[in-house]
Amino acid sequence: MSTKQQTASGVFWTSISTFTIAVIQFFQLALLARLLEPNDFGLMAMLMVVIGFANAFADMGISNAIIHHQSVSRTQLSSLYWLNILAGIVVCLLVIALSPIIAQFYHEPRLTRLMLWAALIFLITPFGQQFQVLFQKNLKFQLLAVSDVISAIIGFVVSVLAALHGQGVLALIWGQLTTAACRSGLLMFLGWSTWRPSLYLNLRDLGGFVSFGLYQMAERSINYFAWNMDKLLIGRLLGATSLGVYNVAYQLMVRPFMVLNPILTRVAFPVFASIQNDNRRLSRGYIKLSQIIAFANCPIYFCMFALAQPLILLLLGSQWQPAIPVFQILVWLGALYSLGNPLGSLLLAKGRADLGFWINLSGLIVYAIAILVGSQWGIMGVTWALLLSNALILIPIDFWIRWVLVKMRPDDYMIRIAPFVLLSTVLMLGMMTIYPVLPGVLWLKLVFSVVFGGMFYLGSTWLFQRQFVLELISVARTKD
Repeated sequence: MSTKQQTASGVFWTSISTFTIAVIQFFQLALLARLLEPNDFGLMAMLMVVIGFANAFADMGISNAIIHHQSVSRTQLSSLYWLNILAGIVVCLLVIALSPIIAQFYHEPRLTRLMLWAALIFLITPFGQQFQVLFQKNLKFQLLAVSDVISAIIGFVVSVLAALHGQGVLALIWGQLTTAACRSGLLMFLGWSTWRPSLYLNLRDLGGFVSFGLYQMAERSINYFAWNMDKLLIGRLLGATSLGVYNVAYQLMVRPFMVLNPILTRVAFPVFASIQNDNRRLSRGYIKLSQIIAFANCPIYFCMFALAQPLILLLLGSQWQPAIPVFQILVWLGALYSLGNPLGSLLLAKGRADLGFWINLSGLIVYAIAILVGSQWGIMGVTWALLLSNALILIPIDFWIRWVLVKMRPDDYMIRIAPFVLLSTVLMLGMMTIYPVLPGVLWLKLVFSVVFGGMFYLGSTWLFQRQFVLELISVARTKD
């Protein structure tokens, strides 16, 4: 199978799993928003800030190092596997030990007990992590799709049942642990048929991987901290209820971004890594990737801004009305995030985890200053601070990095994505004009607006960007 066919097949299977999981998570959020209180979501957001940050250390950056190095021996894989297990145990114990300090920071004594349960994920995830990496490196995305979807379904059922039985925030934790356990078990079951780790650990096997991984670990931790500083400060300064409102709006905002981008970047990294020395091919591939993201995500985010009120009221209920203005600002942040996201795959493919570290460190400083200023005006101040800091400072840095890596000119990039931004703007203005005058109940007006808008956008894209659509169809047909 050619690289093009492998890429298309990877995109196909990752699309199936990511879309299915997104639908599951969408319904899970809608159901749990009606069964739980904003305070419960706020507590879970506090937990996930800590768990996600610690997760950057648990992996030690080894996963991406395995993909970057094109030749890895079985003994090296065994050493790396057990290193991940040991790292997970250490991180689990550290999180448990620090739980009283974390609870004190947030002024939430309940976090001490909750953190004990949430930390168990570090004992579960490492057992399947390396099998996931090997499947990704070898472009076996069908196996990853199966394990991801099955795990998400079981986790969804457990979390909803727990919420129905009055478990509160614990329902969210049980769902997370169940998903992680099922996923690790399935990955081990599927992976052991081709490779299983031996009882072997030699520090000499870890040299090149650890040096690459340490930069990755530092980059991930700083990047995660930058992405979650808003939640950290809102939880600290404004409390669990305000954080719950913000976090639910944020989770709804990232859904489109988390559906499409992982499909493409998950496949793009190993493909980019295989052509890491050909800057012209990398540049063309990156721009094509960005075009697809702009084509799919821009109309969604622009429409989410236009239809924010009926969308939140219909999905989450009237008790979440305070989240509407926050959500409307966050959707613009989501559009910027989705367009900038592929840069990570390019950095890793070029082996520049060190550069990624310094970029994220700069971003962390920018976010820290912006959010500390914005937090003086509450949730709205934080959302505006995030949006403006990205638009005015971090996006220009991204353009500079693309030039450094593959000599990609900003005008080449902007010209290719501009048509989809313009068509999405026209679509948004049309919806803002049409929706208020439509008769009927809320859900019917919303469905009509989405269907009509989708038809308009697809028709306009076919009319003005026909060559792009034909190329996209051609790539999709090569999956077999």
